Amino acid sequence: MNNIITKMKMALVGMLVLPAAQATAQPVTTQMKPGRTPEGVVYFLPKTAIRFNLLIEKKTYTPGEYAKYAEKYLRLTGIEQETQTTYSVANYGITQIGVRDTSKCYNVVLKGKSETAEIKLSDDGVLLAVNDEPVKVKEEAPFQPAPKVPQPDPHQYQQPEIRMAGSMSKQAEMTVNQILELQEQRQMLITGEAEDMPQDEQQLRLMIEKLDQQREILMSMFTGTITRDTVEQSITVCPEKEVTREVIFRLSQKLGLVDKDDLSGVPYYMSIEDTHRTNTQKYEVPENKKNEGFFVNVPGRIKLTLFREDHQLGSFNLYAGQFGFVELRSGALFKRYVTHMTLNPTTGSVDKIHADMNTK
Repeated sequence: MNNIITKMKMALVGMLVLPAAQATAQPVTTQMKPGRTPEGVVYFLPKTAIRFNLLIEKKTYTPGEYAKYAEKYLRLTGIEQETQTTYSVANYGITQIGVRDTSKCYNVVLKGKSETAEIKLSDDGVLLAVNDEPVKVKEEAPFQPAPKVPQPDPHQYQQPEIRMAGSMSKQAEMTVNQILELQEQRQMLITGEAEDMPQDEQQLRLMIEKLDQQREILMSMFTGTITRDTVEQSITVCPEKEVTREVIFRLSQKLGLVDKDDLSGVPYYMSIEDTHRTNTQKYEVPENKKNEGFFVNVPGRIKLTLFREDHQLGSFNLYAGQFGFVELRSGALFKRYVTHMTLNPTTGSVDKIHADMNTK
């Protein structure tokens, strides 16, 4: 049985290979496992996905110990009395990545000089290089949040007698008096009326900064504190056609990043416009040449526009493999010479190609 199957394979290969061809390629209509075969190599071309890198900021408000006395003693209105957490997009960026296009699977049959060709594929079977090193994909450095600064303890800045007060209301009142004293000391330094005036301008500046810091820390006992934590999250989409205002994600102020179908979040949209432009013109390949060389992408240019609700955030011109066309490359070169070729791992286009003309 195995001998019959082997003979059938050999007969099929003989039908596909032109007698003079050294490297021939055929589209594969039935999915095959990528990699080396007894006759050649099965490979895929990539399509171009877009990764949205989002910096999501989590802002947490914690009310101060004396928040309920802010209006009574400081005439501050609207001070929240409960802890609140909100989320927002602090920043964003986009990167392009190549993913396997299952509609572009090919089988290249290697003969003669091409039989020893070194063909390099990605882990998922995408063609990267022939007789050459693949293009190195630049890895984006992961986001590094700033180190957290510990919140100061305002009790350490209160005058000792304040903590001895019998009620919370009295403590708040005495803290306000201390804040007013700090403001008065600051004003006296500025006007030169302080008893212990500094010797130089730098020392004066340091003393004023210290008073401002103490005042701010004591004020936080009424106004509360805000802490911010930023994390990086990413969403990958792979557009196959033109779209108008397609939801790619939603952001809820209370929950953060939510599913694009979750109406609790504010929608972020993208529009994709096919500009129908490529780097080269498409030519018809003669029937007697269609089996030669390697299939590669000629990516098409698209315009991506990002929106937050009705507000346009940005517009980008990109090349994507799935918006161009596929062509055959280097049939004649692979017949006669050892040819080196590298493909762009994101778009599947030829990055560089050259042949060793002196080696036949």
